[in-house]
Amino acid sequence: MKRYFTLLSVTLCLLGGCKKDGFVDVDGLPPTIAPTSDHIATEPGREFVIRAKIEDKDGISSINLKNAAFSLDKTIDLTLDSTVYAYDLSYKFKTKADLTGDSFPIEITVLDLGGRSTTSTIIVTMDGDFTNPVFRIAPDAAITVLLKSTTRLNVKFTADDDKALGRVSIRIPEINYSKDVTTFTNSGKTLEFNEPITLPSSLATYTLSLQAVDKSGLETSKTSVITVSEMPDFPKMYLADVASAALLNSDIFGVPMLIEHTGQYTYKARYYSAAAGTAIRFIPQKTDFSPISFGVDPVNNNLLTDDPEVSRPITLPAKGYYEITFNVKTGAYSITPYVPSDTPLAIGSPLLLDPTRPAEGSIPLQIGLVGSGIPNAGNWSTSSPLILKQNTENKYLFSVEMTLEAGATLGFIIQSQHSWGWWPEPFWRWDRGDDPEANVANGGNNPGNWKVTTAGKYIFKFDTHLKRSQFYPIN
Repeated sequence: MKRYFTLLSVTLCLLGGCKKDGFVDVDGLPPTIAPTSDHIATEPGREFVIRAKIEDKDGISSINLKNAAFSLDKTIDLTLDSTVYAYDLSYKFKTKADLTGDSFPIEITVLDLGGRSTTSTIIVTMDGDFTNPVFRIAPDAAITVLLKSTTRLNVKFTADDDKALGRVSIRIPEINYSKDVTTFTNSGKTLEFNEPITLPSSLATYTLSLQAVDKSGLETSKTSVITVSEMPDFPKMYLADVASAALLNSDIFGVPMLIEHTGQYTYKARYYSAAAGTAIRFIPQKTDFSPISFGVDPVNNNLLTDDPEVSRPITLPAKGYYEITFNVKTGAYSITPYVPSDTPLAIGSPLLLDPTRPAEGSIPLQIGLVGSGIPNAGNWSTSSPLILKQNTENKYLFSVEMTLEAGATLGFIIQSQHSWGWWPEPFWRWDRGDDPEANVANGGNNPGNWKVTTAGKYIFKFDTHLKRSQFYPIN
């Protein structure tokens, strides 16, 4: 009879699953898994979270997450403490940046204390969209359109999305102008918009609103105040030595270059032409050559005209420094070559480590970029700056090249190197931290957080005579 009872016990163990000593089923049912979502959209290199509500009245033993392509095989043991009957799963996982493929199933397998299991599958796809559209080129926040017999505003901008644009809207409510664009280039990622809009020929102010929405519903907006007026006395004027609006907008800062407002309607630019034949124009708005661009009048080469459609660039005949003065009201201008009178930095000359104790020694004078996010440099360390190279032909001009990643943030000043980490003169900070337009010798403001939008090689240029810097891509 004992032999039959033993055989019956083995059979029941095989049919019902062997349990811990003293375990008694409550309902004998397998666990339940309720994922927050059965689909997670992400992208390579981005962290995502697997969430689910897991319950079992008999108690949960373990949870396993598995996907071979992710090299994921994670088991969460829930038997180490008191019995767990409900568990809120929240597991973070980051895919590799070089992951290939579009869709990946993750199996969630839950085992209860009675030996019963349930498996649920979550699909992870690489089509997630986390980036808002951007306006690579867009009108300034404030634009002046000159009052003429036919007053025309050329609306030009470029909108991009890393995945797909859904809609771009252009609105000028004061004249009931409204346009929605849903057809795009570059596999649906780009809109290059260029359309002339006729405005009433009267003094007025309008609001131009741009909105870009991608297929995921992420959006970006831009607003410009358009003022129709007679020729104004522009508070700021810029020198542009590039030929396209794209190059006006691809810099981190410094392009176009701020010039001096010397009086009513009059301006003075000082500029170094690195080669004979350099072409320049003057613009009161920073992001485009329209609606106003001052260049040589083709009808009268002795005057400047404001019309970007007909003006020709001013051509500087030789290498060297120039002073250009002009009056936007009369169109009169002059171009004068000159030689700077200030002394260039004596790079390599002795810099005392401690001017109060000359016996401590000196190091050769070098200047460089000191701040954060700078490749091959310390973090706000004057002992390990990114050294600027002095131009062999123009001792006032310094430069350095670097490779930057999209999304990187950096900020710096120009500072003398010091072995002990001190902050000696000379140094140059900024007229303002965000989008700086001029350098301030031995003073000024600290930098803002400058964002890199496009990966690639960049060059930083600094002119100690002009006290101007430019930071822009070169590939």
